[in-house]
Amino acid sequence: MMEELEIARNIMGKIKDVAESGAVAVVKKRSRQVRFSVNKIDSAKSWDEMSIMLLIEKEKKMLIYELSYKALDRLDELIRKISDILKIIPPKPYYAPLPSPADKYPQIPDAYDKETIEYPEKIVDLAYKAIDYGIRENIKKISGVVYTNAYCYALITSSGFERTHKYTNTYIDVRAFNNCLETGHASMASRKISNIDPKKISETAAYYAKLSKDPKKINAGEYTTVFTADAVASILNFVGMMASGFAVVAGYSSFVKKLGQTVASEIFSLEDNPHYPDSFYPIVFDDEGVPTRQNVIIKSGLLQTYLHNRITAVLLNAEHTGNAGWIFPHPWNLVVSPGDMKEEEMIENIKEGLLVGNVTYIRFQDYIKGDFSGIIRDGVLYIKDGEVKHAVKGLRLSDNLLRWLQNIIHVGKEQRQIYHWWLEAKTPVVSAPITVSKARYTEAWS
Repeated sequence: MMEELEIARNIMGKIKDVAESGAVAVVKKRSRQVRFSVNKIDSAKSWDEMSIMLLIEKEKKMLIYELSYKALDRLDELIRKISDILKIIPPKPYYAPLPSPADKYPQIPDAYDKETIEYPEKIVDLAYKAIDYGIRENIKKISGVVYTNAYCYALITSSGFERTHKYTNTYIDVRAFNNCLETGHASMASRKISNIDPKKISETAAYYAKLSKDPKKINAGEYTTVFTADAVASILNFVGMMASGFAVVAGYSSFVKKLGQTVASEIFSLEDNPHYPDSFYPIVFDDEGVPTRQNVIIKSGLLQTYLHNRITAVLLNAEHTGNAGWIFPHPWNLVVSPGDMKEEEMIENIKEGLLVGNVTYIRFQDYIKGDFSGIIRDGVLYIKDGEVKHAVKGLRLSDNLLRWLQNIIHVGKEQRQIYHWWLEAKTPVVSAPITVSKARYTEAWS
């Protein structure tokens, strides 16, 4: 990681010539991807990329600039342009200096897993196994992706922070198809490729696809619903995003002025924890050089904290939580506290209701109130007297986020870490199935 550190040092030296303070973040990323569809591998590729981010501050003016590796050849010219821009932009009405380095930082010894990134044949093998297990379940088409990444990260700030960190992660995402309406989906994420279970994921996707046969329309309305771990992860991405101090200040969070208040069922707890065993993002310091930590966002239904960087901490008179992006503080790795029921038991407890396998394209009509809607798919099943009776078509989830959280009546005990491209905030979630009383649905089409 010396290359990344030397680049950061060189740029920081030039920033100090034109600014009072600043930071440089250099991230080198190696990615490997295997995509498959209709029971065969379509592509296998690897690539390297480097991103270079500059934070420049002077007289309470703040400028963030992103460079490509190639742009380093014109660094002196770019610094002159940055200096000119600093002369004309207005100062921020609020400001806080970059934090001083901490005395101690967390250690995550297994954050980097050599096997995950240095043996591409293992990625191909996972894809073949996912296809094979799906075919064994009598599924016509198996599609998906296996993705691995290795990150080398260097950060230097003008306050004296200088450190590097490296880590890996990987995920598999599988969809099973018997036709356009008979589909299933499942995903699994880890920092180690050896922890990925293609059998479990393909069999889960196949299970929901087979149950989706011959879907029938039912009336729109309110139904007690079991949301699978994958569906829960999609919705909780917005909970994590709305816990950001920036979202609260900017007014697109349902948690504005709700700190210390009940925002969810008393049986529901959610934390942000990059130190969680096998976390997808095992981060030890944030973008301002502050140590990361476990932050309990919701505990037994009560909103415990917002997530902060130095600016939002000042604006909301709070403590820095180690979640800094330079603009937007964000969660690293959400974790749902497990309950005490298996998914099968949750289904057995429903007199009349639904199971929803996936929620995609979630959109908010009102961020403050929490009104949202989403497409439900990949296993939407009608339940009567504790048994799945038939698949359902023609409904759309149309609910309120706070109402959805407060109506949680069961949390599953089986956790699975999930990451895939349908997660709108791109936050990994150690998720679990959840039962919500009287979830609301509207007609998706006439």
